[in-house]
Amino acid sequence: MAKLFLKGLKLAIIFSVIIITSNSVKAQMECRSMLGAHLTPFKKNIPILWAIEGTMAPGIMTSPFTDSENTTLNGGMVLAALDFTILKKHNIYIEGGYKNWKNSELVDEITNKSRHFGVRQVFYSFEKNTFKIKLGLHETKLGDFYLVDERILGASIDKEFGAFTFNLRGGTVMKNFARMGQFCTNRHLYGILNPDYTENIGKKPGETNLAGFVINWNPNYKKEKINSDDNLNNTDEFSDFSTDDEFSDIEENSDKNKINISNIALLIYNEFGSIIPDHKLYTGLMMEIKLPYEFLIQTGGIYQKLNNNNTIVFIAALGKNIGWNNGSNTMINGAFIGKIDIDENALFQPLFSNLFIGEVMRLDATDFPLWQSEIKHNFSGKLKLHFALKAVGQIKGNKTNEQDIELGFKTFKNHLKLSAILSRVETIAFVKDLYMARLEVRIAF
Repeated sequence: MAKLFLKGLKLAIIFSVIIITSNSVKAQMECRSMLGAHLTPFKKNIPILWAIEGTMAPGIMTSPFTDSENTTLNGGMVLAALDFTILKKHNIYIEGGYKNWKNSELVDEITNKSRHFGVRQVFYSFEKNTFKIKLGLHETKLGDFYLVDERILGASIDKEFGAFTFNLRGGTVMKNFARMGQFCTNRHLYGILNPDYTENIGKKPGETNLAGFVINWNPNYKKEKINSDDNLNNTDEFSDFSTDDEFSDIEENSDKNKINISNIALLIYNEFGSIIPDHKLYTGLMMEIKLPYEFLIQTGGIYQKLNNNNTIVFIAALGKNIGWNNGSNTMINGAFIGKIDIDENALFQPLFSNLFIGEVMRLDATDFPLWQSEIKHNFSGKLKLHFALKAVGQIKGNKTNEQDIELGFKTFKNHLKLSAILSRVETIAFVKDLYMARLEVRIAF
């Protein structure tokens, strides 16, 4: 009965969504945190904010290799943050904490426990109108190309020029502060096949670096017109009719039924360093298209230029967010990420993508081609209950397939969040299917 239920669940997830979406691709395994949402002033009129967050993550997992007993999981972390704002535009952010964890007994006993203090982020930021900059140790992404989702020691710069937005990223990454390094809550928990997600990242500044540039173009951009008679128009006796015109709804609905390109992005990205034998160059083009009935499609390709590893990765993504009259909403996402090898058996290998799709197996760029799907419903009400079904499948290699169920809610004025996660994994790399159940308790204030 249990096997029939799981097979039915898997089929339901797969057929509910056909291909991946932009949101779905971004729904990878994350260092989940509520810290930023609970930054609170020390006192009124003093521009210093603070927050503390604690996490526990107990769980249990079956062994996929032998008939041995189930193995336990556990992880805990305490984070604290300070946020200083100066003259409303300058900001200094400091975040650090303490972590302890125990992963599965499927890995080396010597490495299955850890306790440490550390710093997660220390950066200066400045924002004025259409210009933003961050300098220091901080988390960053580079557009929607899924090549960078990392914690870097460096700079992130964004600037708008009318219809164009420019994103510039540059810095070094080290093991002790990498996003999937010391201070990711989930990073250590499972450790089934490869527990070290930072094995190729350097230990010293300059050993593994990144630099990238993205140009975004909005074809629908219209320069805002300034009318010298605005003051007169605001007092016009007919001004009240401008927002309540009987034809305004018709015009809005007609726009929803049109197909239009909302963004075109061009990327140039490079990974280099003293322990990276060959400079890795990536170029890409991505398009975001709005479809009728508020569907969103994202598609494009990325070319990897690397000695004996030249390849092209392409993405087809589709999604829709459905809002209901009672205040709840449903997100339906699906995607396919394929690969066309120019060199035989080429491996797509950006160091800092950190997709890690799937709660347990955490499939990444080296596992392409693969598909992913997700259905998530956020209920209305004070508890902010959510329910999600997720699935990811690898087409080649070990043909890993994972299905995840997640149920969670917030209470005590959003200070307490509870999430229950159930997973099933089948793959050629295992003797038998793996099952995992885990509870994540997060408190922030």
